[in-house]
Amino acid sequence: MKKYNMCMIPARPLENVQLLKDRVIFPYVCYRTFGESLRLVTKCTEDYPYLSYLEGAQLISLPEEQSHMEAAVRYVSEHAGTIDLLFLFGARGEYMELARTYRTLRPDGIIYLKLDANIDWINALPLSHKPFSDFLQNCDIISCEARQIQSLLYKKWRRPIEYIPNGVYYPLYPEAADVCYEEKENIILTVGRLGDIQKNSLLLLYAYALAFPQLKEPWDLVMVGSVTPEFQADYEDFCKRFPPLAPHVRLTGNITDKYTLRQYYRKAKIFALPSRGEGGSPNVFSEAAVYGCTVITTGVDAAPDMTDNGRVGRISPDIEDFDGFAKELAAVCCDPDYLSRNFYEMRTYIKEYFDYEQLAFRLRMLVELQSLKRRQS
Repeated sequence: MKKYNMCMIPARPLENVQLLKDRVIFPYVCYRTFGESLRLVTKCTEDYPYLSYLEGAQLISLPEEQSHMEAAVRYVSEHAGTIDLLFLFGARGEYMELARTYRTLRPDGIIYLKLDANIDWINALPLSHKPFSDFLQNCDIISCEARQIQSLLYKKWRRPIEYIPNGVYYPLYPEAADVCYEEKENIILTVGRLGDIQKNSLLLLYAYALAFPQLKEPWDLVMVGSVTPEFQADYEDFCKRFPPLAPHVRLTGNITDKYTLRQYYRKAKIFALPSRGEGGSPNVFSEAAVYGCTVITTGVDAAPDMTDNGRVGRISPDIEDFDGFAKELAAVCCDPDYLSRNFYEMRTYIKEYFDYEQLAFRLRMLVELQSLKRRQS
């Protein structure tokens, strides 16, 4: 089968941390699976040490004198002949000219759009704006990360929308192969931008306080990620209001060293996701699941997918329901048999349905199908 020269262009300049998230990792796995080359085209605004994890990928630095997207359009206009498969991330208006340029210069090329969208974003898209609707039409393959989104988009857009969730690239997690439940501790872990309105960190903090008196043995809450000044103040107030709980709640700050971060996943029994909304399935879910953490989540769009409709995790639907989230926390913390059993169930589930190499194989089949249609038309 054909090997493809691939190019990923973000709508905005890449950050180093994004090199190991879905917008780059999935194109990279596709490159390793069926690609000839992979270029990451972006204005470079910082150092990119995570590039060392992406052997063979090329980072193309766009010139400074133009805006990011103007420079990207120029790059495509000059190099379209060497781009067989163009990866785009997010249904963003910034891509309209870029997609049009590529389609004009490479009518035989393939554009793949990974939506990274939640229901609110989908409902706000300007579908009546012809340049934007033309952009969507120029995309040969469009995928989303949650089955609820897939169902909604099929009804709204009347075109095939693929379900390709954010997954796990197992070569990046070699130490996960020998993780065992016996080494885990009574830790509830969350990872994200603490205090960000979408991450809803305060819900988890106070749900933990409500659940704590019901626990049969002590559990610690470890919150990993950058901390807004507002949440730092909330945390300090929390410690003053609940002195017995203060020793059991820890803010680690941002952790950029991947090995250190993965030790938290390795030790935690529960991963909590209190988000108000996510762009599809969050990357932190798959990272937690590969280490066998039981996931407790709010009713984000991908909650049924992350928990297999509640089989391998728990869903507290209401993002404002402190009592409901606390109830789920307490129930799971007090059920060691479920946690032990679910360690294996979760690792089996994530391997079967969220393995990026299998997902890349699926995209390859879709790309080949589009190429065949082009040759026959």
